[in-house]
Amino acid sequence: MHRFYCPPQNFEKDHARLDAGETHHLRDVLRLKAGDRANIFDGEGREFAVEIRSVTKHEAVLQVLSDVEPTAPESGLDLTIAAAVTPAEKYDLAVEKAVELGVRSLIPLITDRTEVKASVATRRLERWRRIAFEAAKQCGRAVLMGVEEPIAFGDVFDRNRDGRVILFSERGGSRIEDIPPGVPLMLIYGPKGGWSDTELEFAEKRKADVVTLGGRILRAETAAIALTAIIQHRFGDMN
Repeated sequence: MHRFYCPPQNFEKDHARLDAGETHHLRDVLRLKAGDRANIFDGEGREFAVEIRSVTKHEAVLQVLSDVEPTAPESGLDLTIAAAVTPAEKYDLAVEKAVELGVRSLIPLITDRTEVKASVATRRLERWRRIAFEAAKQCGRAVLMGVEEPIAFGDVFDRNRDGRVILFSERGGSRIEDIPPGVPLMLIYGPKGGWSDTELEFAEKRKADVVTLGGRILRAETAAIALTAIIQHRFGDMN
């Protein structure tokens, strides 16, 4: 079943309207027409079965038939990841897989040893949001993962004041097994060159749980994917 994104403001009683971008995909790519059926999701967790009523160049009008369960249910774990920005293709992959793993929000992080400048990361923001959008459509989530503005390492701790922060490090940390459950969770992943001493000291002062994988060293993009999956297994619904 084809799926399309329709934001809440585009719903009117038992009808919904697709914007120009989704209408283009419906009409010109998939060649759907009036009378065909599809699913739509609102980005906030709801999904609906619909029948196409009319299609123009800039808009498709859909009749809402019923609520349906999204293909991929949302995890009960409120999970944010803050990942140091890496070269383009590698970070694109991390964004896509974060969506598939049920992450609620992703924060591009600028650290002492980040290879990509903050200005470059900001220019990539819309690309990352588009990747997150397409990944949600493909994997069956009815919630859009947020991709926030890139921020500096020192500012990221203010984004999760009511939850637990886990910073993964190649040195100086405890084991994942030592971390008690905490919701919401923020996972912080470093750059290729690792954390500076100043950053590790700052994280400890902010009461972050520093975790080390027994000396195992992962590439930045591998860590963002593999460790998020491990945390979903331990604290979320992948168990």
